Amino acid sequence: MRAEYSHSGYLNTVTVSPDGTLCASGGKDCKANLWDLEKSELKCVRDNQDIINALCYSPSRYWLCVATGPSIKIWNLEDNSQVDELCPEVLTPNAKTELPQCISLAWSADGQTLFAGYTDNLIRVWQVSVGITH
Repeated sequence: MRAEYSHSGYLNTVTVSPDGTLCASGGKDCKANLWDLEKSELKCVRDNQDIINALCYSPSRYWLCVATGPSIKIWNLEDNSQVDELCPEVLTPNAKTELPQCISLAWSADGQTLFAGYTDNLIRVWQVSVGITH
């Protein structure tokens, strides 16, 4: 991939789509870069408001999940729309409570369940098809 499209800060995550045609990268510059591996070129850049900690592709849909700060944004790559934004619930919120940061992501093999690891030592399990967390 060409250097002129590189990130401006360190990278936290790189992932390849299930069909092997796309690569996504993200990190300190708050950008998720989507690369076309067949053409060896940058396909698009998605700006975020926080450092990108993790990325993963859905195994069953043309979706990219972006863990940025406490939230997970799910993007439909076919029409470049945001499908959903998942945020953790905090049991005892107060003015000093910092939301836990999402730092890792993984899909179930059937693409119905998203697992997310957070800095509060919890794994949150999201049923993405219905938007409910368990």
